[in-house]
Amino acid sequence: MSNYRRWVGVLLACALAEALAAVVGVLATGISYRTITDSFMLPNWVIGVSCAACGALIAWHRPRNLLGWFLLGAGIAQTGTAAVTPWLIQALRNGEPAHALSTAYSAAWPLSISLFIPLAVLYFPTGTLPGRPWRLAVLLAVVNGPFQVMLFSAAPDPLPTVPGLGTRDRAASWLSIPPLATATTLQTASDVALGLSLLAGVAALVVRYRRGTEKARRQLLWLLLAATVAVVVIVVSRIAGPIEDSGFPIVLLTMVALIPIAMTIAVLRYQLLDIRLVWSRTVTYLLLTTAVAATYLGLVEVVDRLVRPRLSVSGAVLATLVVAVFFNPVRVRLQRLVDRLFYGDRGNPVRAASSVAAQLAGASQPADVLPAVCQALRLPYAALTDEAGVIRGEHGTRPTLLEAIPLLQAGERVGELQIGIRPGESHLANADRVVLELMAAPLGVALRAQALSDAVQRSRREIVAAREEERRRLRRDLHDRLGPALTGIGFRADAVVNLADDQVRSLGTEIRRTVDGAITDVRRLINQLHPSALDDVGLVEAVRRHAALLDRRGDGSPLRVVVRADEVPPELPAAVEVTAYRIVTEALTNVARHSRAGEAEVRISGGPGELRLSIADDGPAVNGRWVPGVGLTSMRERVAELGGTMLAEPTPAGGRVHMCLPLEADR
Repeated sequence: MSNYRRWVGVLLACALAEALAAVVGVLATGISYRTITDSFMLPNWVIGVSCAACGALIAWHRPRNLLGWFLLGAGIAQTGTAAVTPWLIQALRNGEPAHALSTAYSAAWPLSISLFIPLAVLYFPTGTLPGRPWRLAVLLAVVNGPFQVMLFSAAPDPLPTVPGLGTRDRAASWLSIPPLATATTLQTASDVALGLSLLAGVAALVVRYRRGTEKARRQLLWLLLAATVAVVVIVVSRIAGPIEDSGFPIVLLTMVALIPIAMTIAVLRYQLLDIRLVWSRTVTYLLLTTAVAATYLGLVEVVDRLVRPRLSVSGAVLATLVVAVFFNPVRVRLQRLVDRLFYGDRGNPVRAASSVAAQLAGASQPADVLPAVCQALRLPYAALTDEAGVIRGEHGTRPTLLEAIPLLQAGERVGELQIGIRPGESHLANADRVVLELMAAPLGVALRAQALSDAVQRSRREIVAAREEERRRLRRDLHDRLGPALTGIGFRADAVVNLADDQVRSLGTEIRRTVDGAITDVRRLINQLHPSALDDVGLVEAVRRHAALLDRRGDGSPLRVVVRADEVPPELPAAVEVTAYRIVTEALTNVARHSRAGEAEVRISGGPGELRLSIADDGPAVNGRWVPGVGLTSMRERVAELGGTMLAEPTPAGGRVHMCLPLEADR
């Protein structure tokens, strides 16, 4: 890091030394202000110092961002041209040899315009290209930059815009290649290449904006704002008349210095202001000023041609009156349009609240409307919390500053709508708060309804879990107590049969027969209460054993069942385990009875807080249709009891049943 900063200090010192040399040159040579503007020395100096200072700041704090180094290069090139300009002008006026000065002048600023600036735009703001294809634009700039230097060095007159410098024969650059001065085709090709490099940079910015995050878009808006202001001011300054003759348009080229300043803010302090608010006001008044000026000039022209011959009032006065009458209504309407672009429906609270309410009507849970809330007001982040402060859903990137809108239902607080403050703002604007408070009413109702629904579902899961646990306890009691007792009675009946006479033996045989029937009934009841295989070998192995029994259907046709398990939790809640087993066995029974499948696959896998089941077969649909039956209805009911999800659908090869069961069902 220290080596990087050492180089930053060296390069910045070079640029500042060149800037100081330019000031000293002006004072020493005594050139006039008009000469300074005609030679473009002032914009070169201002733009060069701006690029160097801004590039140094970026390279100092973000040394791996190539943008800072490109701006430093542009600054050194621009200030280098400004440094030699006064001495070159003096040498030309005195007829002195100026080959070295002309070489430095012609070789410096073209590198800034054709190489460093296009590269800075291509690499803004991250210091990397938006993709591999943009390397072609970099290659074009790298090749065309030195060629532009050769073209400007070949020009016989390095300062054609400054009059009265006398002969230029002694100002030929050492890099001059005379044939290039008349090679118009090569000059045109190089200019086209320069234009393509700049257009590629603009296209890269567009791509970054479309693909970028909220942060990237705000960074790009800083650059776009500076470029827009600079271009508008420069274009307006080109109006023909006294302002053009004064050389003031050349002075206004210094507005280009806003671009590196905006780049630096975008990279280091993009949250300095709410750039969208700045853009809103800037775009509004630029459009408004343009519209007023165009309307004024048009009305003056129309009145002068049509009305003035018949009225004594001048066209300028009438045009002024018309503009004055319509100015404010147009301003208000235009401001609304621009504000809607940057702040959504903040100016129309009813429409914003209605759009969110419409989304809420079709949402499965209240948190699903958070994207609509952010979109309605162009907010960076929104979250919904319940009365316990638990986040029920969120959208966007959580910023540092948050404000909460309470959600009330029947006067009782049921949660909060947390809103992220836009970058550049310190608090939530009153206009935003009004809209959000309107949205809070239906959100509060929906959140309370969701809480009640969750409570009902939670109670339902607890009932199912308690039922299965009770069944498991009953099975254990029957198996461990009643079963052995009946078996013992059976053994004693056998002993009576073996030791007694014929009459008692027949009675003992009858007792034995009754006990055997009771044992059979108890075993059947035990299995109905809770499948014994689940306690013996677990869910996966129990499914495999059941699948092994389905190797053939009732008609004798073969059926191959494959069971695959992946990361299944070793201990499952009783309700989840029984439900999963019942569903799998029911699904496989349906495959065996109602399909012509040759193979079925069962997948059991664990996920974050859930158990996933999938049963698929390759059997074609009966009569060309896949019709769900009673078995699927029973499966859906079992899944719904645990608050899980289920999907049953036909596939190109057969049918598939997929479900997810939450593992917290017994809590």
